[in-house]
Amino acid sequence: MKISVTAETCGNPLDCRLCLERCPGQVFATYPRRRREPGVAAQDWVVVAMLPSQCTGCMECLRFCPKQAISVQ
Repeated sequence: MKISVTAETCGNPLDCRLCLERCPGQVFATYPRRRREPGVAAQDWVVVAMLPSQCTGCMECLRFCPKQAISVQ
């Protein structure tokens, strides 16, 4: 399965986290877009389908994403 997340549509995944919490296969992960500077908290986070091979096809991510930022093919 090919899973993609549109970062511009998603916004700030740390505010929502629904795809991270609802996915039974724990497919999704977050990381900062830019490298963190020493002593400065990371900012500008994105969510990605880090482990698409663990996708069960349940489509919970699509069902719970309030911004429809996820696509599964």
